[in-house]
Amino acid sequence: MQQEQINLRKYYESNGYVVMPGLITTDQVESLLKAYKEQIVPSKAKFFRQNTNVYETNRFTSGGHVAQSFLDIHNYKKFPEFRKSALDIYFSNEMLHALSDLTGSGRHNLMESTLFDANTVTPAHQDWWYLDSIPNGHLLAAWIALEDIEEDAGRFYVIPQTHKTVLHESGMPHSVWLARMKEYVDTHADKVLAPELKKGDAVFWNSRTIHGSLPTKDLRYSRKSMIGHYMPSEMTFGNLFTTKPWVKYETYEGHQYFANQPEHSLKAEVISKVKIALYDSPRLLKYVRKFQKRSIAETLRSARVVI
Repeated sequence: MQQEQINLRKYYESNGYVVMPGLITTDQVESLLKAYKEQIVPSKAKFFRQNTNVYETNRFTSGGHVAQSFLDIHNYKKFPEFRKSALDIYFSNEMLHALSDLTGSGRHNLMESTLFDANTVTPAHQDWWYLDSIPNGHLLAAWIALEDIEEDAGRFYVIPQTHKTVLHESGMPHSVWLARMKEYVDTHADKVLAPELKKGDAVFWNSRTIHGSLPTKDLRYSRKSMIGHYMPSEMTFGNLFTTKPWVKYETYEGHQYFANQPEHSLKAEVISKVKIALYDSPRLLKYVRKFQKRSIAETLRSARVVI
């Protein structure tokens, strides 16, 4: 292994994040932005929003930027050119080599993606509450700048070495956990790191690292960026609370990806509302997860009988 790879991995493992300047080429970024401006911005379709957890049409800030984020853009099959541009970045040679340098794994699955036009001021959190590898702590994410990010736009931040910090407890409601996260960030404000990122720069962080977005100070500025969450292909998907061996992967040019959030339909909209209603009730959510596991087990048993 080259010394540079060793140093990157050591830094990542020690600090829970690492910045890689100029990882994504300008041509790749411009291809995505062109498709975004031509297909997504003027669209009247409903998109599932990472920041509001509902399907909505585009709304715009006073600066003319889309106010909501977009979830699972790699699965936008109704917008093939945009989707291809996103997948070409997520599975670019540069990205795949960087992932392997950090994890030591030869292959990685894309588990979730997000795109931001304006800053949505993402609250402080650790990803493993929502999505992670099994065993926990091996999923990682990449935040890619699609333009030079102005300081007043509200930059992405991490708190180094918080991948060793545990703030959740068994049975804790999601809202209580987020409040505890905010309190932690407020009392460790001197540790917050918001790197100055230029177009094509990427910052990687571990699923346990606390991160979020600083407030926007000037609405004239956009904060065009995208995120990809990845997991070593040999691992099982899940989160802090459950294992999801049932996930079905699709492929793009030989690479595996999963999309939890489908494109808009009436059925998808109803299901998403039920999920959100359950999310802050740990007891009810635990029951639903047990029911899901039992249903999966019964399906597998039936399959064995048929065989």
